Amino acid sequence: MTATIAPVVVDLGKEKSKTLRALKNGEGPLMQDVARVLDEVRARSSELAGKELVPVVIIYRKKPSRKSRGMMMINPFKMMK
Repeated sequence: MTATIAPVVVDLGKEKSKTLRALKNGEGPLMQDVARVLDEVRARSSELAGKELVPVVIIYRKKPSRKSRGMMMINPFKMMK
């Protein structure tokens, strides 16, 4: 059996739109961070030394909770009484 290699998850934190666009184009400081992490992973594992690693980058935005969306729901029927 072959040993499985666990995925590496790196949280790059909250970033500006301009920085994220550069990452999507394969440029900028975040791409340098991804390249640095790939180099560290290669250095830790002798099995991966000659292999090509493909980074998978997921960009997400946390959805605000229902309470903090800004609008209050008002029932118009309660106002008529």
